[in-house]
Amino acid sequence: MFTIQNFRLFENNQPVRFVQSPNVDVTLQERRFVVIHYTGGAGFAASVAWLASRKSGVSAHIVIGRNGEVAQLVPFNLRAWHAGESKWREFNGLNNYSIGIELDNAGLMKRSGNRWVSSFGQVYPDSDVLAAPHKSTPNVVYGWHKYTEVQLQTAAQVVAALVKAYGIQEIIGHDDIAIGRKWDPGPAFPMEQFREQVAALVQAQSGAPAEGGPVVIEPPSSPSFQRYRVTNLDTGGVSEYRWSAPFLPASLLPVPYVSQLGPGADSRQNDCGAASAIMLLRAYFPNLRMTPDEFYTRFNIPGRDPYLSVNQLRGAMGSMGLFTDFQAGLTMQDLFNALAAVRPPIVLLRYSVLQAAGLTERDFSGPHFAVVVGMDIRYIYLHDPLYTQPAHGEARPYPLEVFWRAWKEVAADPKFPNPERSAILPSVGIGAKTARRVKVNVSALNVRASGSLNAPVLRTLKQGEVVEVVREVNGWGELDPAPGWILLSYTVPA
Repeated sequence: MFTIQNFRLFENNQPVRFVQSPNVDVTLQERRFVVIHYTGGAGFAASVAWLASRKSGVSAHIVIGRNGEVAQLVPFNLRAWHAGESKWREFNGLNNYSIGIELDNAGLMKRSGNRWVSSFGQVYPDSDVLAAPHKSTPNVVYGWHKYTEVQLQTAAQVVAALVKAYGIQEIIGHDDIAIGRKWDPGPAFPMEQFREQVAALVQAQSGAPAEGGPVVIEPPSSPSFQRYRVTNLDTGGVSEYRWSAPFLPASLLPVPYVSQLGPGADSRQNDCGAASAIMLLRAYFPNLRMTPDEFYTRFNIPGRDPYLSVNQLRGAMGSMGLFTDFQAGLTMQDLFNALAAVRPPIVLLRYSVLQAAGLTERDFSGPHFAVVVGMDIRYIYLHDPLYTQPAHGEARPYPLEVFWRAWKEVAADPKFPNPERSAILPSVGIGAKTARRVKVNVSALNVRASGSLNAPVLRTLKQGEVVEVVREVNGWGELDPAPGWILLSYTVPA
């Protein structure tokens, strides 16, 4: 029996084989359709390898072999590249609204003498081939590789699990949505019987009535699918959404994305802390230009490839005038409150939890910094710096339950334990004045020309005096508007 957990397919409570395809980009707008394809390849292993290669430029969520073997290549919350230019009813670009399933099948064949030959040159016996016209060319007969019974039964069980999990409403073929351009799954695929089989499985498993025909089953308490639009006020671009989407659009904080990979981040591997700190600095100081490599030089951080600490990040940001607090044992409500106050948190995660869920581009098992930029009822949106392409790592949606485990289990890392559920929180919201007020807590406090006990004394503050600190370096605070530096350990928040 197949089930869905955390956007992964399970069979008898065990995850099916997962082979990460690099050919994914954004979150699915809606899981409304299942699109059936044939691979047109020489075998299951070769098709999985091709769809999981960057060279192919294509992908699918699921591949099903002729013996019923199943592999997942893309989690069900991400958009796979399987439909291409396509249209169905009022929908254009079906990649945005569908889950793609590839069946291992040689596809269309042509007759050569007394033999059926596939597009890749393999010969098939007559018993394995259906001679029939395609619906788009009713006057021409081709050969079509037959599907196996176990393959069709497995596919029906997988689709039934998707219907139950996501309320899939229609099962359609690639040749339905790309007429004249695509031939799959072809005449050998028994589409009408397949829809009826899926509907029967859903009914048997849930006890709910199911319809035959193109509509498999309506989701319980289905919304009205009302459309709405979101306009980007900076660019004028308009995105269209539907209320039936798997999540409602989040209000994301205006934090520029910085990757820890590629140009400007070549000299070290453990750049997640530097990249996260730069993201916050650029959010508060838009004119700032700095790369992760420059971060180490600017703030005199020693070591060839160090794991940056919370204190190093806070010290670096404070020296630029961005004051922060560090807190542990936080709740999701605390993160929500910070976002509502326009204070993007830097969180510390055990990245192997996200990796095990099949939600990452790179394999990494250590502690990992990322910036929280949004949240809704199902996902938390992270600027995850461990992505090559900004479009992939920016506002990356992670399911709340997966994020919670990664946020909590960072404390269980045997090599690098850190406080669980911790975050670096800016003291003020983006756009607010970054200075903070402190009160002198000793009878007299010297104001020096620089942050050093050897620097000349400019004047002396009395106990109870309140001053504004605009920058913090190694425990020293720079004052404004009057110049000078004070030791912050002799002050309290005003």
